[in-house]
Amino acid sequence: MVEKRLLYEISIIRPLIIFLLVVYHSLCVFTGGWTPPEGVPSNATYWWLGHLISGFRIETIAFVGGYVFCYQCFELGRRKGFFGFLWKKFKRLIIPCFVFGTVYFLLFRFNPDRFSWRVAFWRVANGIEHLWFLPMLFWCFFACWLVDRLLAWLYERHRAWFLPVGWVLLVVLAGLSLLRISGLKMGLSRAPYFLFYFYLGYWLRMMVGRREQRGLRPGRDKGAALLFVLLWALFFLSLLMHLQATHLTLPGCSFQCPHWLRGYSRLALHLLAFAHTTLGILALYATVTYWLGRHRTSESQPSPFLRECSRLCYGVYVFHMFFMKPIYYNTLFPQWCCESGAGVWLMPWTVLVVTLALSVLCTWLLLKTRVGRFLIG
Repeated sequence: MVEKRLLYEISIIRPLIIFLLVVYHSLCVFTGGWTPPEGVPSNATYWWLGHLISGFRIETIAFVGGYVFCYQCFELGRRKGFFGFLWKKFKRLIIPCFVFGTVYFLLFRFNPDRFSWRVAFWRVANGIEHLWFLPMLFWCFFACWLVDRLLAWLYERHRAWFLPVGWVLLVVLAGLSLLRISGLKMGLSRAPYFLFYFYLGYWLRMMVGRREQRGLRPGRDKGAALLFVLLWALFFLSLLMHLQATHLTLPGCSFQCPHWLRGYSRLALHLLAFAHTTLGILALYATVTYWLGRHRTSESQPSPFLRECSRLCYGVYVFHMFFMKPIYYNTLFPQWCCESGAGVWLMPWTVLVVTLALSVLCTWLLLKTRVGRFLIG
């Protein structure tokens, strides 16, 4: 048992968002995210479902990272020195990126006729396929370590500046997330975008922790139910506006994009994406904390099942693409399913179940080894 209660809300959100991420990838052949395998028809229902999930799923992982980081630093007092912290995150994120990226490259991308050591190195170092998230998250931790030290210094020496500086940083990082940077290596191009969501989790945990110190718990305030309903409604509205602004017609809908939504500037589209992503994260968080506020006490701890799910999340994220893409593109399973109408509807869920089962099994087996615990433990 740790010094304080475990974060029950994170033990729910982390497995849920990893599950939704795998669901989204199983639907990518219908959303336009991946090229449909030969013989796979379009499906408007799965197009909408995929885009609803994609509205906030990967950003929530960064949010969770910042939320837990704040809890460890400000509430548990687990602060490491600069080099100790960098080494810890290097082992946690960069080494797995290289190890699993090399395996993925050799299995699925290696072409001896066109091989180049330089190209191969950077494909792995930048995070091949889904592993791009790992080096990007490393830079988020690095930046937030600096921010945490600044805020800790203000909290101890100049407390009157603590809250204003914290809120100003949130606004500045929100503006930075609207920019799109290209050409930088090892996740640095994507880091400014995701840093806002990382810091959003950090700052939200800071505010929640301060409330808990006063005996208040999220989800028990009057109007908490109305809050998460309102957040979900605004999320769906802003996501619909974003989809309408980026697609002249939407699958399954007879109406076209309204004239007032056409011709939006790139910045306006980024603002719409920012709105539905942030609202989706906050809606999910508010829903979970509202449920916990009604069904759990402040002393409640996650069940063994939830703890095990959280323990397996990292490995499932790493392994799932090793199985899902080969099933879609290196087997005849999609064509076999699409020979019947029912098969089209069952195909992504069958791929999902097989992928999850194999990913969980590989993660569980790898965690039995010392090397596995070093890589994904």
